[in-house]
Amino acid sequence: MRTLSLAALLACSLAAGTPAVAQENFPTRTVTLIAPSSPGSTPDVLTRLLGQGLAQQWGEAVVVENRAGAGGDLATDSATRADPDGYTILLGHIGMTINPHIRSQQLYSLDELMPVAMVATAPDLLVVHPSVPATDVATFLTWLKENPDTPAAHAGTGTTPHLSLAMLGLQAGVPYLPVPYKGGGATQAALLANEVDFMFSTSLGILPAVRSGQLRALAVTSPERLPSDPEIPTLAESGLPDFQSSAWFGLFVPAKTPQPVVDAIAHATRAVVESSNFANRLIQMGAAPQYLEPAAFADFVNQEYSRWGSLVEEAGLQVDQ
Repeated sequence: MRTLSLAALLACSLAAGTPAVAQENFPTRTVTLIAPSSPGSTPDVLTRLLGQGLAQQWGEAVVVENRAGAGGDLATDSATRADPDGYTILLGHIGMTINPHIRSQQLYSLDELMPVAMVATAPDLLVVHPSVPATDVATFLTWLKENPDTPAAHAGTGTTPHLSLAMLGLQAGVPYLPVPYKGGGATQAALLANEVDFMFSTSLGILPAVRSGQLRALAVTSPERLPSDPEIPTLAESGLPDFQSSAWFGLFVPAKTPQPVVDAIAHATRAVVESSNFANRLIQMGAAPQYLEPAAFADFVNQEYSRWGSLVEEAGLQVDQ
């Protein structure tokens, strides 16, 4: 199975009963954090922020190892093959619950990993080129219906902007012409150059262009408005009450990692995520700190797996690769 195994869920549920003294011996040497992307990317920046905080908590070095490729799957696969001792930790992300539905072949199964803690969320923004004659969602949807071949960029099959775009088509019943690009940077460049008219983009990468007036943000896909940019309404309050799509990030370890070690990592991670330094950096970037302990995070991952699987099937987004 690709969802988290019953054994993994039961192991997570025992976390609260683990004696605190069992956590005191971890770590005793350098810990490796795997970033599922290249240096300088958003996941890389987030991984390094976490690494700095964890190093301060533990008094041990934390090294970031970048493993980019296959939508994060190369990094995830490497984490499943690491020694289950807690010294190799993966920064996992929403793609882990999407890619299995998109791709016919997977390098790993989700039950090879154990969720440790959610650390952050980042919604998408619905953004348009300034030439688009719409300043709100209702006007924009009317304009789309009148212009059915309007090109819309997305950052690649299976990315959250891609699925947000599909969700818009299903929930609003609007036509558009999807135009795939290789990554968020390429989509942003295309929209700035007016090669396409609109797109969804993760808040972490697009906010500078919105704040400078180069692009116009019509709505955010999270349930609440962004703390950093509260003037941008949500899609839910803009006429699409069921619209919700946010990227998330969290820590995972190999499934056979001892529970006391998992608890030690979760305990330190909570301290980092709830620190003012970490929270302020994320909010400034357009994200939000969000901690979930192991059992709750495991439940969340399973829910995400089911939710995105249903959307992929409904929108017919499966690809053979």
